[in-house]
Amino acid sequence: MKPVNAPYQLSLAKSSHQYSHLQQFIQDQYFREFNATIPHFLPVLLGLYRADGQLVSACGLNPAHLNNLYLEHYLDAPVEQVVANQHGIVMERTQIIEIGNFAAVEAGASRIMFAALCLLLRKSHLDYVAFTGTNKIRNIFQRLHLNPVELSPALPERLGEDADAWGEYYRNHPLVMIGDVNAGYQTLCENSLLFSLFDAMPSLFSETVRTSA
Repeated sequence: MKPVNAPYQLSLAKSSHQYSHLQQFIQDQYFREFNATIPHFLPVLLGLYRADGQLVSACGLNPAHLNNLYLEHYLDAPVEQVVANQHGIVMERTQIIEIGNFAAVEAGASRIMFAALCLLLRKSHLDYVAFTGTNKIRNIFQRLHLNPVELSPALPERLGEDADAWGEYYRNHPLVMIGDVNAGYQTLCENSLLFSLFDAMPSLFSETVRTSA
């Protein structure tokens, strides 16, 4: 049962001001950790806030049926074709969403954010989440007992001019990965109390700002 005043709230940017605020938070975290200047933000941004209003994590979302995925720069074919060829799993782009621009103030906030995203995506009937995971992100998934599968190394030369802007990011051995949202939900239900931390999930894409500005 959820607490009356949930400790955390997931909120999608609904104005250009909110979008810019989340952009700046993400940019600050990437500059601090990787000396990076982010050249591209995903079209929808969302933030995880504590009950006191403090922003502790943020990320971007990109639905595969509406756009090319940024991580498809690293692949030789569309993500659903790569998954089918490598793992024999057939999926439609309408089932896939990309998560990127992931930032958090510390590892605990990252784990809470991943749980919130799992709830949001399951509510939104999205079955698969594609992302580029560094060593740190993969370790967080492991601690949550989640098992996304590897598709490809994320190599900077695939980005052209964008590569230099990412600073030391590629020293963290990022991999393109995809995970099953419903399997993740079941795992977290069985192994974690994180789902008890949230208020109601927002409605994905209904009122959000969609821009890559």
